[in-house]
Parts: sequence; C-alpha cells; structure tokens
Amino acid sequence: MGKERTKREYDLRVLNLVGESEYASRMAVWNNLSFANDAMDEVKDFIDNAFNKLQAELKEARSELSIDYNEFVTTATEEVNYIRGNVADSTTQYFWYVAIALMVAGTVAICI
Repeated sequence: MGKERTKREYDLRVLNLVGESEYASRMAVWNNLSFANDAMDEVKDFIDNAFNKLQAELKEARSELSIDYNEFVTTATEEVNYIRGNVADSTTQYFWYVAIALMVAGTVAICI
C-alpha cells in the first residue's frame, strides 16, 4: 500500500493540484488504511473515524486548516472508491473488510 499511497500523493499534489483541505481529506483516508491494524465493517464508520482523527491531529498541531465534514465525506468517499477500483485487488478487499469489521467490533467493545 505504501507505493500506491506515494503514487496517489504525487497524483494529487503535482498532477491535479488539489487544495490543502482536499489533499488532507484524501490523505486522511490513506493514513487510516495504512496504520489501522483492524478495520470497520461500514465505509461510513470508517470515514467518521478518519474525520475525527484528522480533526484531532489538526487541533494538536494548532493548524489553521479547517475541513468541513460534508466536504470531507465527499472526498473521502471518492478516495475509498479510488482505492477499491485502482489499488486493491479482491483478496486485499476481503482483508480490509475483515479488518474494518474487527476495528468496529474493537471500538464497540472498548466503549462498552
């Protein structure tokens, strides 16, 4: 996934020249995929968690960048679809679905 992430960063920054908030939104999805040892069973939950993590990171860094939730959901959904269509093969997709389900189950277990 590291090689694909680097390629996507280059694509977004150099070829598409996206804005800072869109870039941060799309990379938040990759960051959560890269560092998650579990995953969630619904894309919406994954996107919500990625948004919350991004907001916390921006707050900790005292960044002036602000990202609208609806904009984040739109770009994150597009990025997830990009990853599904262009990066992950079916075996990898099944792995991530299981990982997502485990992460949701772990999160629920922690909250209870």
